Amino acid sequence: MFPALSDKTLALSEKVAHATMGIDALYRQETGAESDREGLVVVQMAEVSPTPFASYGEAQEYLADLAQQALALPEPDRRLYYTQACTSLWSFCAWRQGKLERMSDQISLFLHADPAPATSAQLDGYYRQLRSLLTEMGYTGDIKAQIAAWEAKNLVPADEVQDTMNAMMVQAREMCGRILPLPENDYYHCETVRGVSYNASSDFAHRRVLINIDPILTKQKLKHLVCHEVYPGHFMQFTLRRQAWEQGVGGLDGVLSVCNHSSSCTFEGIADAGISFLGWEEGLDDRANDLVSLIQAALGSAASYRLHTLGWESSRVEDFLRDNAPGGGEGWVTNRIKFIQDPARAALIFSYWRGDEGVFPVWNRVAPEDRARFFGYIYGRLHTVQSLQLFS
Repeated sequence: MFPALSDKTLALSEKVAHATMGIDALYRQETGAESDREGLVVVQMAEVSPTPFASYGEAQEYLADLAQQALALPEPDRRLYYTQACTSLWSFCAWRQGKLERMSDQISLFLHADPAPATSAQLDGYYRQLRSLLTEMGYTGDIKAQIAAWEAKNLVPADEVQDTMNAMMVQAREMCGRILPLPENDYYHCETVRGVSYNASSDFAHRRVLINIDPILTKQKLKHLVCHEVYPGHFMQFTLRRQAWEQGVGGLDGVLSVCNHSSSCTFEGIADAGISFLGWEEGLDDRANDLVSLIQAALGSAASYRLHTLGWESSRVEDFLRDNAPGGGEGWVTNRIKFIQDPARAALIFSYWRGDEGVFPVWNRVAPEDRARFFGYIYGRLHTVQSLQLFS
């Protein structure tokens, strides 16, 4: 399934993987981070020893050399990807040394994404599309009333979320098996949580998806989360990158999932395209949820910008989210403000909106007969938004 990487690229991937773990070790030592979620490396699917760096400065010198080596790789997409990955890690080291204080620099250099937040005009445009769609579906009143009525019609009560997710995962896994090789006897299950700073989380180590039941959740949102977090999203991304490495055709760095990284946007964008990959779109309700999710992602960028660049007080940003939220209730507002208040996640929130912008246009131009090759390209190796564009 996976296009094999050259020996030269595989060798460089090992150096990058060990260096990444070395920087993660520095970061954990500095911050006292203990859980996977708190580190630079948030998922490790195989044992990777850290390169022993005495300081961030030493790590930067090593990364600069690796970036030079990346320029000589034979695969065009790997030349671009590893150059950007080294720049991302180098920039993270700079940030930890008190540099790159501007949020725009962090977004540009960690994520290699456009640091501009969603504008009022863009948000208004998304809302016009949603209002038109909900009107077509027979919902009346202003946009807030329409969204509330749509959520009420499709609501999944909190005490039914776990069973609903587990049932949807069975269906999604079957569909996923038609386009990707499924791991044998390796399954996810759902657990629900409250009071966390995320909507959902793919916990690969414990083979579970954690769903925050504080926000209002609809059938369509849960379906989106199944596809984003599990099949064919993060669980399959983790699993297939590890398989590519085990088969000797994928890089060692592929067994790591790294926060605030050049691969973050495509990691999220690929997962967001999960329903489309499976061909599981089921009418206007799914389309409405797509627009709700798009607005939520765009709002996250706008809220982080207001907090960290414009210097708004947290309470004012919270009001901004509440006034503009396309549903989700108070639980969604609360977890978004928690997310962007974390300095280690403030830039990362741009990866959702910018990831969709980077992935969907490429996916939409892939002919049906080229989809198997495209899946091999995106699931067997890490990508930046820019390296993804080189698929042809």
